[in-house]
Amino acid sequence: MSVQASQLNTTYRSRGLTNNLAETPMLHAPHVRLKNGRSCIPQHYLEYQQSLASVQETLAHIRLDQHSLLFADQDLNGLYLQVGMIGRENYERGNLIRARKLVYGRKWRIESYTPTSEVIQTAFLAVKKAREHEIRELLTLREPVSGRASAAFSCHQDLPLMANNRDLCNPARHDVPLTVAEIQACLSSLRVGQRRITLLEQQQQKGMLLLDLQLGLAPLARMIEGDFPELDHHRFFILLKYASVGDLLHEIMDSLIQDSDRRVAENFLYQGYARFSRKLDPFAIAALSLASRPYTRDLANGRFDPVFKKSNYQVDTLRVPALGKGRLARWNAKKLAQFPKLDGHMPAGYVTESARRKA
Repeated sequence: MSVQASQLNTTYRSRGLTNNLAETPMLHAPHVRLKNGRSCIPQHYLEYQQSLASVQETLAHIRLDQHSLLFADQDLNGLYLQVGMIGRENYERGNLIRARKLVYGRKWRIESYTPTSEVIQTAFLAVKKAREHEIRELLTLREPVSGRASAAFSCHQDLPLMANNRDLCNPARHDVPLTVAEIQACLSSLRVGQRRITLLEQQQQKGMLLLDLQLGLAPLARMIEGDFPELDHHRFFILLKYASVGDLLHEIMDSLIQDSDRRVAENFLYQGYARFSRKLDPFAIAALSLASRPYTRDLANGRFDPVFKKSNYQVDTLRVPALGKGRLARWNAKKLAQFPKLDGHMPAGYVTESARRKA
């Protein structure tokens, strides 16, 4: 960032028109007056130059549950954010009290031109996916032949191994309806963080089966360690379309993930604001979004329009990947060739059929 841009950034921040070290208004960017009387320069009229300091500043305004942490760092490949989670080792299913463990999720890359709002959304997604990773390891089933417990929905399954031995992972049958006894038998083999699942009630709903389920309590060791305490006595409903064992297991897993995502949405706060909460009014958000996009009315003099379009074009070019070589490149080129008049930026190295003929 140039000295002039840095000074401009500081000026606008002091006036409350921008929020972050990385933000600089585009030349001739319009100021928007909101219906509450406040002025702002919306994110789509800003240019961004994210740095480690700016990403750290953004993440410092985010509040999570006490077991989740957000980190920002950089390596030879650039900036990234990462989630840390404090908890019990999921694959330790004994009843002994163990030391808590800090584990890390994957690195989420942040390009220098990423808007601050998208940095926040990336952090939100990273937290959801980190929790999902843990939840998937908590649901275990007891394999009938060996009698051992396994986390079949874990993200650590060997996918190439499964693809190359698909005869060992036969599809679940959907043509034989489950009886209540079979549902009970299946549930008895399941645990969620060592919690039992109880069937409270079942009802037929237009050819589908509605199940009312409830989790039990975690063992004392997990309770003391605070391992996903919200799952204790957690009650949830699932609707089975096919009423098969496979469908039952997937619906239970999906419900647990959905509940985890909802919990993150309600407790993920940026500057104390639960942006992703379902309690917010989508119509009010839509009205604010429309109010923040007045440039088509305000550009009668034409000064800002070329600046705005040029900035968007430059950012779009930074996102363009290379086509590369090999099987993936050939596959992507074949797909693109089906759309000879495709708009947008083509991958670097891609040559259209018409250009090939001219050559």
